[in-house]
Amino acid sequence: MVMHFSKISNIYIHVKWFTDNFEWVPLPFPRIVTLTFLFWLAFTLLILLLTCAFHDPLGKMRPVVRIHGWLHRLRPHTEVILRIGLAIGLVLQLLSGSYLAPEFRTNSMWIILGLSAAAACLLYKRTLPVSGAILFLLYIQASLSYGLFHSIDYLLYLGIVYYLFVCGTPIKRTAAPVLYICTGMSLAWLAMEKLTIPELACTVMGSYGLPTFGFTIEHFVMISAFVEIGLAWAFIVGIMNRFTALLASGIFIMTSLVFGYKEVIGHMIIHTVLILFLIEGTGELRTPFQFHRSPVKRGLFVGVNFCLFLFSLMALYIWMGKTL
Repeated sequence: MVMHFSKISNIYIHVKWFTDNFEWVPLPFPRIVTLTFLFWLAFTLLILLLTCAFHDPLGKMRPVVRIHGWLHRLRPHTEVILRIGLAIGLVLQLLSGSYLAPEFRTNSMWIILGLSAAAACLLYKRTLPVSGAILFLLYIQASLSYGLFHSIDYLLYLGIVYYLFVCGTPIKRTAAPVLYICTGMSLAWLAMEKLTIPELACTVMGSYGLPTFGFTIEHFVMISAFVEIGLAWAFIVGIMNRFTALLASGIFIMTSLVFGYKEVIGHMIIHTVLILFLIEGTGELRTPFQFHRSPVKRGLFVGVNFCLFLFSLMALYIWMGKTL
């Protein structure tokens, strides 16, 4: 399929769904890494270490085993659930004049036709790779139009593309881990925005008058960022996958109640993916977290690598935000 690729525009440094101000740039490290930052980093590490410690004991509790057994029986239907949820999400985007995300506008007939074809190809199992290929082209289109820095927010779609390509092949069991990693990276990249460009989220929260539960707006934005990156890391390394998916879904439902239809359109597909995570759990392959048997080694693996992941991603975000 032929796509119309428009020129890269630096004006879309990082367009948010609820603001028209595009002039934000990431703060330097010294202005980000404050005592408050270090406190919430330590708190997030503590929560991650506690989830490591309780991961296996909670999984062996009788009520949890029963719930997991019921969810395991739904695994044969995950492909159908993804196809239905993805199709609904694409149709909602088409009706709202957007593609992939609310801020990516369908300003070309090729995009509209591509979005329609991607949704239609989800009806048949044999045409799922075609739908995946179209979604991949749409992702490239978004990257060229709005910039790679912004399109990384939606790495989730690359995981979906991979899922559609391999769901009918012998390597289908690798689909869930790839989807976990791509979803985690999307959440982590969004968290970097709140950590390095806090004024952007503060402006949106101030204009909408959102509650901060006793915290200042700045502290609430930082806490939200650590919640997001904590969930992201849990998805990537495979800690309490089902509980993490349930928690993330609950957060997105609450934001949809506040922001309305635009959030519903923007989060419809990720809700579908989170339902898949609830059903799949850790999947058929061992997660990075499960490669270590010793609780101490697991804790060190999760804690040390989380810090490396956080600061490396932050450095990349700051560099890309100032150069691209």
